Amino acid sequence: MAEPTANPPLQSELCFEPDTELAERDEQPFSVDLIRQSKVTTTATQVQYGKFGGKTACLVVVQCNFIPTYQVRFKYVEIKLKLVKADGSSIIAYQPHEWEGKEGALPVEQTSKVGGKLGGSGGGVEGGLESGYERHTERTEIKKARIFSVLEASTVTWTLSENDVTREGVPSSFKAALIVETEGKFSIRLEYHAKLTKSVDPRSWRPAYARITKPFDLNQDSVGSGIGPIVAGIAEMEKDSFDLTKFAPTGWDL
Repeated sequence: MAEPTANPPLQSELCFEPDTELAERDEQPFSVDLIRQSKVTTTATQVQYGKFGGKTACLVVVQCNFIPTYQVRFKYVEIKLKLVKADGSSIIAYQPHEWEGKEGALPVEQTSKVGGKLGGSGGGVEGGLESGYERHTERTEIKKARIFSVLEASTVTWTLSENDVTREGVPSSFKAALIVETEGKFSIRLEYHAKLTKSVDPRSWRPAYARITKPFDLNQDSVGSGIGPIVAGIAEMEKDSFDLTKFAPTGWDL
């Protein structure tokens, strides 16, 4: 008898839409068409059911690929993954939690002048000598690429930021892994909020968003033997040897 095979991955492709409010201090606004030509693909690459703490649980691996249009980059992206249609389900473990990229020294210079006047007035005419000094300060800000995350019972939010010095954008391919404790019935929905830019000025960007309107149905009945490659040891997710980080690598050079 042939071994059961997993179902193919679930995938969604979305085009970004401009937010209703333009970014502040955007000195070089660009066409909304460039926003709408920028995309994100979302793929549930692996979905496998097993046991965690003696209860039914599901391993979910999601990959997000950010595809900007020509001369545009993603400066910032907030990814919100939420369980829906999921009574009694909760996220009990996930990766990555956080990541920091290369340090980048960004000098910030400022010159200020403190002035005064020596002398007085005579006959109603003001007179005197100018006095004062200039003060020059320089400080260094570290602008790393970063990933932060926040977990609630049914939602994980990841925040991706680019390195303001190298200006290479956020990681173009982001993978997340989570273990969901469930009765075997849940779906996931993803939302994206982004800052798109084509400028070297870190303050110049335009906001955009994208949302998966039809959730990925990951019910135990619908996925059957699973989605994507079969994961060894899925029935023993609670063991130390089951490492979520291997499903969500963070080896970017940004």
